[in-house]
Amino acid sequence: MSRLRALRTALITTMLASMLAALCGCASMLPKLTAPTLVITGVVIGGGNLQQQQIKLTFHATNPNDRAIPIRRIECNLELQGTPFAQGATDAPFILPPLGEIDFDLNVTANLNTVLGLLAGGFAHHTVDYRVYGQVHLQGGMLRTIPFDQKGRVRL
Repeated sequence: MSRLRALRTALITTMLASMLAALCGCASMLPKLTAPTLVITGVVIGGGNLQQQQIKLTFHATNPNDRAIPIRRIECNLELQGTPFAQGATDAPFILPPLGEIDFDLNVTANLNTVLGLLAGGFAHHTVDYRVYGQVHLQGGMLRTIPFDQKGRVRL
């Protein structure tokens, strides 16, 4: 009876080890994508109300990967001069070509008090530091999101 038990234990251990090896192999097959580089190239202030201001940001995206990135949506947060400023998302899906570049618009909503504070601080028509961070949501596949966090300068 103990021999049967030892054989069963060995069989279960072998099966578990095989399953673990298969899972590790699958994990190594997951696509490795580097986040695209996103640079703000334009800022257009739109309409708003007493609470919020609509702003259209134009981004220039560069794909460092050797395959296309089918983007369903990009969600981001924007800081100006270290101050949380706005958040928003793209309106439509697009494809970032392999090792290519594309421009796209992203609509954000800013708190009007923050906007007025920055303008009163003398930032209008000046170059300011920004930080944009968030998630690139992919259209399909095993990998669903790519986080990003980038800094730069933009003229207001």
